[in-house]
Amino acid sequence: MNMLRIFINDETGATALEYGLLAALIAAVIMGAVQTMGTTIITTFNTISTNMTAVS
Repeated sequence: MNMLRIFINDETGATALEYGLLAALIAAVIMGAVQTMGTTIITTFNTISTNMTAVS
């Protein structure tokens, strides 16, 4: 019975879980930002390439 109380009151797993969820959230935000910036950068380079081709 004493071991069960110790197991229930142990919060070390909860801390690890919280850090895992925080890391997953940060990774999701970074992935979204990189995808958005990547699309913008590709569009910019395509525009520059088209303008350079039209000028020459």
